Amino acid sequence: MAETASGRDRLFRSIAAAKPKLVTGVPDGMLAETIMLCEASPDFPYIACAREEECIGVACGGAMAGERAVVMVQNAGLLNSLGAFATMGLRYGLPFVIIVTNRGALADPNGYDIEKREAFDAGVRPMARVFDFDAGNLPDDLVPAAFKWAEAARKPVILALEKRLGSGDGAAA
Repeated sequence: MAETASGRDRLFRSIAAAKPKLVTGVPDGMLAETIMLCEASPDFPYIACAREEECIGVACGGAMAGERAVVMVQNAGLLNSLGAFATMGLRYGLPFVIIVTNRGALADPNGYDIEKREAFDAGVRPMARVFDFDAGNLPDDLVPAAFKWAEAARKPVILALEKRLGSGDGAAA
């Protein structure tokens, strides 16, 4: 999303509108502004984790308690946590939302990110429902709609945000 005063916090506003009980994640450049806003929010705690598997564990615990949980990670980080995701989130049908920055897109051509995207497509997409979005043009109701879907399906849902050509700088926050 273009770095404008009105659009900078759009993802955060969508997260807040979903009324999560907690938000967790690891640092990511595309999500930096959103993470800072979540940390400062009085409406829910932001639980910073050292590894993505910990984020999945925190979200699973929240979902098991009947609470809404949001996870924010990069695609490679979600790949690192597939064991926890499969044996907890998928196995027990826990409805939580994972926001993934899907690196390695055409507008994000860093050599070290291309393999991450290919592995994400080969490893994550066959096992879970992934909805793809332009990080530079996110709908306001994105996270509330994702929770509605996850709760109806009784399973986690993944929102893959990527930089796309022609949509500003693609910053998600």
